Amino acid sequence: MTPAIQVTDLRITTADGAVLVDGVTFTVEDGARLGIVGESGSGKSLTALAVMGLLPAGLVASGSVRVGDVEVVGAPERTLRTIRGRVVAPVFQEPMTALDPLMRAGDQIAEPLRRHRGLRGDALRQAVRAAVGDVALPDPERIERAHPWELSGGQRQRVAIAMALACRPRVLIADEPTTALDVTVQAQVLDLLENAVADRGMGLLFISHDLPVVARTVDRVLVLEHGRTVEEGTVQQVVAHPAEAYTRRLVGSARSLQDALDAGRKRA
Repeated sequence: MTPAIQVTDLRITTADGAVLVDGVTFTVEDGARLGIVGESGSGKSLTALAVMGLLPAGLVASGSVRVGDVEVVGAPERTLRTIRGRVVAPVFQEPMTALDPLMRAGDQIAEPLRRHRGLRGDALRQAVRAAVGDVALPDPERIERAHPWELSGGQRQRVAIAMALACRPRVLIADEPTTALDVTVQAQVLDLLENAVADRGMGLLFISHDLPVVARTVDRVLVLEHGRTVEEGTVQQVVAHPAEAYTRRLVGSARSLQDALDAGRKRA
């Protein structure tokens, strides 16, 4: 079977030729967990957006980005819609940007189930209820009827995760999914993501500037600086024996890194 995601020599430029991402290459196999880490402006979020064919207007991707059997670079929007939610599904930093404030949460979870799995009627309602249950939201009937603005930040992020998981994609792309949450809710959401990925055998592409969060969540790490890959390896290799000065600075500035590594080993 082809890898879930295969990125080769990805280059992202602006209309005037400025290079934002330069030559990034990586693979995410089914069941594998890859973290992309770097400071603000390193190109990590742009890389995730390129994988889904969601680059902002004015930016151009070249190289190759294959999601399953589909080449994303240059693909028409109608093709990209067939893979989003079904093969790759995103969870973004701020769920209010991913959720429609005018739609009830249950209707938003139902949309990918209707589009990709063709569910209707009772089957659709049961699938929505199951998706809400999968992310451990309390009082599911109330949650399904609520609009996003009626929910807490942690609840909104769980609704966004339920939408992403609903169609059982091959890879979950989580871009800073806990940055906007307080520490307690952050830990709960990370546990939820880790358990969902493990239980379903999904791949995970996890984007973050927070090295301890990455270290507890993934198996391998790709370090980006100014759009270029500076280091790649297992979490233990990169954190315990960073080869590059930039990585050493990231490791040196990270707090509670050993606790994160210990949590990752317990998960493994």
